[in-house]
Amino acid sequence: MNPFFKSKSQEFLFLAITLLAFIAFYIETDIYTPSFPQMVEYFKTDADTIQLLLSMNFLGLCISSLFFGPASDAYGRKKVLCTGLGIFMLASLGCAATDSLKFMIFFRLLQGIGCGAIVSAGLAGFFDVYPPEKSSRLVSICNGAIGGMMALAPMLGNWISLHMGWRANFYLIAILASVTFICQATLTKETLPPEKRTRLSLPSAFKNYSSILTNFPFMGHTFIWCLMFSMVIVFIANLSLIFVDYLNVSKEIFGYYQAAIMGTFFVGSMGGAYLIQKIGMVATKVLGSVTYVIGIGSLAFITYLGIHSPLMLIISMSLASMGSALAGTIYFSYSMSYIGENLKGSATSLTQSLRLLLSSSLVWLAAYKFDGSTRPMTALALVCIAVCGTFYVMLYRRNQHIAISAKIEESSF
Repeated sequence: MNPFFKSKSQEFLFLAITLLAFIAFYIETDIYTPSFPQMVEYFKTDADTIQLLLSMNFLGLCISSLFFGPASDAYGRKKVLCTGLGIFMLASLGCAATDSLKFMIFFRLLQGIGCGAIVSAGLAGFFDVYPPEKSSRLVSICNGAIGGMMALAPMLGNWISLHMGWRANFYLIAILASVTFICQATLTKETLPPEKRTRLSLPSAFKNYSSILTNFPFMGHTFIWCLMFSMVIVFIANLSLIFVDYLNVSKEIFGYYQAAIMGTFFVGSMGGAYLIQKIGMVATKVLGSVTYVIGIGSLAFITYLGIHSPLMLIISMSLASMGSALAGTIYFSYSMSYIGENLKGSATSLTQSLRLLLSSSLVWLAAYKFDGSTRPMTALALVCIAVCGTFYVMLYRRNQHIAISAKIEESSF
């Protein structure tokens, strides 16, 4: 048992409540999107305007993450996480109750702001308590559970909106946020002791972020896993355009292809947690990286030979998705091992903002260059592979390609 916890039940509660917070955060983006047609009709608006519910949520998340990270380094994870969950809970109730589209957009912004605390303080708590190997396993398990919920959320949201109306989705999110808030406030304890905290001020925040941004091993590992994950998001975002419009896959069958990418991400995440324990972080990272490269390589092979096979394309994308899940959490854990105890909140904030920025930018670029084929997406994936490879070579030459605690493991691998 981890020495931080007094009992197994205390550790279980900590893990379960943290996971519940992440589930509430991730499904709030996907569960209501099938209700867009109903909401367009209810608010008497158009599809472009209703899309603001997504973009304003992402804006709130991106901005608040950069604040809540330093705040959690200064005041502790629990206070910041409870603050964020409280904002998220009230904003969710506001979304469910409002009759004004302007207020709906405002409450979606507040939801994003509250979620910034979850991704910052929630993840930092793992690295406060556990060493890199254990943290990697836990992040893999969280990713698996979250990936599964993200795959189910649109189907659940569609059923709820059809039978209970679009507001019911927001009430469900509010209930999840409320339960998580109460449990976090009453059943968990602070993971960051006072002696490891830093003073919060604008100059110190800039100084801390400057220190993190110039920390090459941290940034190198962070860019690798963020780019790997971002390409999975690009695949998902472009799937309907390519499969339905380009390859003429029927909408009835298309859902199974879409589920394959999230399904393999789930398998990779849960398998990663198992493999880390059985064969170690280094071997799991190698396996995941190779699987990812094979997936992107086979996608390039299919694309540039002009093979129009939905099955072969989805196998390639699914391999890349699985490889990303296997290796990504390890690169993330390695990056955090190069960050001091007093900067882990700021570091997790920066990684989440960077991931969101890269994902959004690459999705936009793929859409901007879309020509009815898989060529633009494939070219983008190959560029990302080249960038990741360059960072890895640089890390390897500096002997910073693994966590310090994993160097002994690698020497025996």
